[in-house]
Amino acid sequence: MLEPGKYTTEESMAALAMTVEEIEAMENDPNREMPPPMGKYGRLFGKFLRENHPGRYDSLMLSATLRDVCAEVDREAMEMMWTLQEQLRAKTPRPTGDFMASARYNTMLRDQAEEIVLKEIVYRRR
Repeated sequence: MLEPGKYTTEESMAALAMTVEEIEAMENDPNREMPPPMGKYGRLFGKFLRENHPGRYDSLMLSATLRDVCAEVDREAMEMMWTLQEQLRAKTPRPTGDFMASARYNTMLRDQAEEIVLKEIVYRRR
């Protein structure tokens, strides 16, 4: 740990710097865990936090858990999307015959489900 005022700027930078070889070794390590993928709803949640709750966003960034929380929000949102769309399909019969009517039907189901998911999962402070 560096003590304040004890080192010059150059010494501090040298103590904190990693060599290119060390960085490449970390990147090429086959045992390194990859961060979980972040989908649409995870990215929206991250943006929501950054814009509306910057303190919480900074806290998650500093603790290196922001990607994990966003990935969890994305997973929950996708599960709820599938569930809601299935429930809406059960309530509302699919139109027959016209392709465009079927396309509008699918779009309507997705939009209704997404509106609920955004309100109840994504734009909710955690």
